[in-house]
Amino acid sequence: MADERVCQGYKVIRSRRIKDVEIVLAHNPNAPSPYVTWKAYAHRQFKEFAYGNYFGDKESAEKDFRRRIEELRQDYGLPPKTRKPPGHDDMAR
Repeated sequence: MADERVCQGYKVIRSRRIKDVEIVLAHNPNAPSPYVTWKAYAHRQFKEFAYGNYFGDKESAEKDFRRRIEELRQDYGLPPKTRKPPGHDDMAR
């Protein structure tokens, strides 16, 4: 099992690395703003978190998590990820 990552009482629940930057979504049920998105960097071995955006609800935090990933993809000149609609099946004809 991978090591659990915790920062300031927030447990990382999702993460996405693109090149030398990682975007994380973390949760602390006891915090006034229980959700946060942060950036982590390779030069810090992805162990220190910076540039936090704090949220009162998971939906807003997940939206910001996706936004930050797309922003990072643009910064690196990568094409945007396309999202498939719910129930989409590539194999159906």
